[in-house]
Amino acid sequence: MTAAVWIRSLLKQCGVNLDTIAWIEGSMESPKPHGKPTTLPPLKSISITSNRSGKSLSQLLEEGEIDTTIGADLPPCFHKAAHVKRLFPDFKDAEKMYYKETGIFPIMHTVVIRSDVVEKHPFVATSLFNAFQDAKDVAFRRMRFTDALRYMLPWLTSEIDEIGGVFGGDPWPYGIEENRKTLEAAVECLFDQAKG
Repeated sequence: MTAAVWIRSLLKQCGVNLDTIAWIEGSMESPKPHGKPTTLPPLKSISITSNRSGKSLSQLLEEGEIDTTIGADLPPCFHKAAHVKRLFPDFKDAEKMYYKETGIFPIMHTVVIRSDVVEKHPFVATSLFNAFQDAKDVAFRRMRFTDALRYMLPWLTSEIDEIGGVFGGDPWPYGIEENRKTLEAAVECLFDQAKG
């Protein structure tokens, strides 16, 4: 999970010693695994186990059996358990400050094409890039159309204006050069976490 790479890096920047953490992999909503975790052996010794408690990670958090979770969604217990809070209560301001200080807005996904496909069909890379760019442009136009808001967010236009102000228009630029700083930071994060 790319988000976990960024989160671990940010935790380390905040002074957390990642080597002291016992990591538990599992689903936030059920006692089952989260997807199909990779079985590649870690490059360094870390404490990581699968959740075999019979409870979801959210239940373990709510009952105080684990201290925190890392995930794409808030744990279901977030709005029920008074002791469960965000690590950064003003996360939006923290994220904007991080971007202003570093120029990095962590990416979550990349699109890649196998070399043999590009060698056989050189037009595929450019065509795919252009198709994704065109689709993003359409999505942005629709989101900015204010006669009838595209999403049920009461302050959508204000949020869009703020995003434009922070990111200079496009928070999700496509291309290697446009993302070089972020990609290099991601590689550094992965290398740092692998070596310990």
